[in-house]
Amino acid sequence: MAAKKTHHSHRRRKAMAAKKTHHSHRRRKAMAAELSPDIVLFHILARLPAKSVVRFKCVSKGWHSFLTTPMFTNMHLHHQNRHKLLFIPKTSSSCTFRTIDCESPKDGLTAPRSLPFKVDSPRNVSIITSFNGLVCVGIIEQDNVEEEYYSDLVLWNPLTCEYRILSKTNAHKECYETTTRASVLYYTSSEDDYKLLRVTNSCDAYIYSLKSDLWRKIESTENFHRWISNHCALLNGKLYFLKYDEAINKSHLVISLDLKTEKFTEVTTPFFRDSTAICMGFTVLRGCIHVWMLHHSDLWRRIELWRMDGDGDSWMKVVTCTNAACGCTWCVQPLHLMADGNWLMRYGECLCITDPNDPLNSTRVVTDMGTGIRRRGKCIETLVSPNQYMK
Repeated sequence: MAAKKTHHSHRRRKAMAAKKTHHSHRRRKAMAAELSPDIVLFHILARLPAKSVVRFKCVSKGWHSFLTTPMFTNMHLHHQNRHKLLFIPKTSSSCTFRTIDCESPKDGLTAPRSLPFKVDSPRNVSIITSFNGLVCVGIIEQDNVEEEYYSDLVLWNPLTCEYRILSKTNAHKECYETTTRASVLYYTSSEDDYKLLRVTNSCDAYIYSLKSDLWRKIESTENFHRWISNHCALLNGKLYFLKYDEAINKSHLVISLDLKTEKFTEVTTPFFRDSTAICMGFTVLRGCIHVWMLHHSDLWRRIELWRMDGDGDSWMKVVTCTNAACGCTWCVQPLHLMADGNWLMRYGECLCITDPNDPLNSTRVVTDMGTGIRRRGKCIETLVSPNQYMK
């Protein structure tokens, strides 16, 4: 009796499992039938990583045609916010680049890929700035011993490997200086145009338009009469720069450039008036301009993150990291705010993760980058083409 009862119980369980599998299959089939092509194209594909979208271009001619339209590129760009660190190792024997995911740096560097444009040596290429997946790099000719000027400036998409060498039409020689002053790539929606702003050593400002492939000089540069660093950020149609003012106790000041009017405005920054402080860079977090400041002595390093509220009417210190083992001041640099609230930092030639709530005890090395870390940029992977305006 027990054996018979067990046999019937086994048959019932088997029948119920088969019935459940059948219904599950029917539900999946019904859902697939209800999933319209518009949902797939406009809502699913637009949220996928750019690498996946590139592969899906091979599905059909129709998909390839749609996935290469400016409309889909902009739609896809709206959902992309995962950042990569881009490296061009200067010690490599070949001209290659590699990336590392800012959210999972423990995975290490990707396999090296060759640069698509001609470079004599990896030492002769510099990452200048990036925006929306486009990276601006400067190339120095091999025989340019002084290395004061780039022979070419290139806009390049590292994912698709598309690139465009910027025209020198209307360009002054200053536009190609290997300057450490501000260089910013940005997009103007009103003109549907990508632009590159470069501030020269003489504090003149030039703008390149990708749409017209032309350079022009900004005339209203009266506020650029003092030293301008390469630290800058873009928010709500304004570019924010750092200005070093020797006339005012060697203090740091912030100035903004309205991209519509091309006028400069000075922003009040009372906490920068410290000769021992070094500005480490601007960043945009949660819709606000933030500035990293490094205060240092022979025994300690303190990194502070300040948030600008409004148009600079008030500032608030939001993070303080103190670490006595940071090493030299040039070795310390915040790179990325991770989704879990930790910071991806550079300490010397290593990438580290730091908990801002416990910086003394929680900084841990995740990747040793070697000397190649110096030629580094930060970007997202997108389908934006530097050749989108070419006829």
